[in-house]
Amino acid sequence: MDEINIQLLEMEVKMSLPSFVFRKPRRQFPLLALAFFGLCGPLMFGQKPEAYHPFAELTNKLKALTAGPAAPARLSSIGKSGEGRDLWLLEIANPAGVPIKNRPALLIAAGFEGDHLIGSEIARSIADYLVKNYPTDPEVKRRLDESVIYILPRVNPDGAEGMFAPVKTGTRVNHTPSDSDNDGRMDEDGPEDLNKDGFITLMRVKSPGGPYIIDPTEPRLMRKADPKKGERGEYKIFWEGLDKDQDGFIGEDPAGGTDLNRNFMHDYPYYQADAGLHMVSESETRAVLDFMIEHRNIAAVLAFGESDNLIVPPNAGGRLGPAGEIDLFKFAEASNEGADKTGMVSVDEGFGGRLFRRMGGGRNQPQAAAVPRSSMPERQAAVTVNPGDVDYYRLAGEKYLELTGIRQPLFNREPHGAFFQYGYFQFGVLSFSTPGWGLAVAEAGRGRGPASVGGRAGGGASSGGETVAAMPGVDHRILQWMNTEKIDGFVPWTAFQHPQLGPVEIGGFKPYAFVNPPAAKIGELGVAHAKFALYLSSLFPRVRIASLEAVHRGGGLYRLTAEVENAGFLPLSLAHGEVSRAVRPTMLQLRVPPESIISGTPKTTSLPNLAGSGGRRKFEWLLKGKAGSALELIIVSDKGGTDKAAVVLK
Repeated sequence: MDEINIQLLEMEVKMSLPSFVFRKPRRQFPLLALAFFGLCGPLMFGQKPEAYHPFAELTNKLKALTAGPAAPARLSSIGKSGEGRDLWLLEIANPAGVPIKNRPALLIAAGFEGDHLIGSEIARSIADYLVKNYPTDPEVKRRLDESVIYILPRVNPDGAEGMFAPVKTGTRVNHTPSDSDNDGRMDEDGPEDLNKDGFITLMRVKSPGGPYIIDPTEPRLMRKADPKKGERGEYKIFWEGLDKDQDGFIGEDPAGGTDLNRNFMHDYPYYQADAGLHMVSESETRAVLDFMIEHRNIAAVLAFGESDNLIVPPNAGGRLGPAGEIDLFKFAEASNEGADKTGMVSVDEGFGGRLFRRMGGGRNQPQAAAVPRSSMPERQAAVTVNPGDVDYYRLAGEKYLELTGIRQPLFNREPHGAFFQYGYFQFGVLSFSTPGWGLAVAEAGRGRGPASVGGRAGGGASSGGETVAAMPGVDHRILQWMNTEKIDGFVPWTAFQHPQLGPVEIGGFKPYAFVNPPAAKIGELGVAHAKFALYLSSLFPRVRIASLEAVHRGGGLYRLTAEVENAGFLPLSLAHGEVSRAVRPTMLQLRVPPESIISGTPKTTSLPNLAGSGGRRKFEWLLKGKAGSALELIIVSDKGGTDKAAVVLK
């Protein structure tokens, strides 16, 4: 670029940028210009920047992907949310060739937690990438010709609308009314935006004997006082709001609902807040399960949510990486401990048992416990990956790191009743969960290492998931990331005169700011995850009839031999799929009248499993036949597709 062009470019950019940009020496201007065009270029050339989308806008974008007869995508609804919004399904595949229902499928599902919109946007971006690149990219074309990718971009559309509300609560739940405090009233004591800043945050109240102190290393944060170190508690912490029902608790019965990623069957958290009246109690979760049961061709699941088993894969013992959630929120939740029992009385029922009788229509407590729990035999749900399947998870984790650069999640929820748990433990397929973004470094301890979007989390957890120590400093990690990325995600503690508590300070993390990265990251995350989705679909088992031969033995008898092969990478069933009996055996059928078979393999037989990467099995029949007639052999697998072959008797 010559000097005249540089001067013209400087003049154009100077007219649109603040003056402080030009405080650095002029020799650095070309770098500033590149940064400017990287940020503003899409606007200057008519392209819209990435953004998070409310339901109506998301719907329009999904419909646009199916426009035109050549688009390899079809949009349908698998059901309705509690408020009547469609639960959209994108089916992405070449409709020609093998029927779609007979092809191995990858299910991508997102938006279970109402505050986790990044998963929805990544899922939408994956669809966009696949549709746009299908005509020109050989890898995309091959996968969509041989397989199908189902995408459920937003399972909790009602909860997700909260991100676009005037007052942002950051709630994860849907809008099913609930009676969290068991007083017979629904949703009567939710949070309140007292300082009118548009965010529901926290209140800290000076209270001698309170359990918390200001963190001496970071005054924006709080931590529990440690009496063993001579620390004296000074504060209590509450959700921002009022005690509207005068029961001594603040914000204990908010609007809604059920956390859909706590509402599935496996390891369901009975009697816990937000888990629902019972497992699969919600129309949204029921619709997802109905879809899966009707589509046994689903061979792998990729879920976007706030729990992780992909960034930090299961360790050698099959255990997940460490969980770590925000301390400030846990402290506020602790202030409402016991609120669900205030509307209940207990009476002796004899035989050493207690019966809890609700004064209202509560939802979280057991009706009765006639026998002490400790004396009852109990079978725990499996929560560790089968040793025979661990290597598949680790292999996928390595590829995920390669494609995304993510080494550590910013925070990680402990899963109970999560969708991805159902996908593996009960549906029997590889089932991954990832927040879809994170840190580019794996921290070894509190506050160490830079925090940048795009990267693998789990302080203390290696990328292989071998270490299972608790993740330290989640609150610190989030603040560090916000500082590095220059994200305005924390409301400074500010004095406020509370009508019930007196002097308080209101502040804390802004809802959505720490769960979702800046919208500018959606595009690159979408591309990386689209490539990962293609990788997963390349691993599917693939049944094939490798050979079929007929030899005449005289007298109208023929010896028929066949070899079937799994030409894909994965076995026809995972080790846990066999244990849980979740994957139906593969069927092999010879299309002849049953009476023509003299001996050998039955007309219809099944293969419980077949190893991947060329695993084979041989079958033989002795049968009666006529020269010139054709015999057909077919093989049908839930996860490995179908194949057929024919031979003419001579």
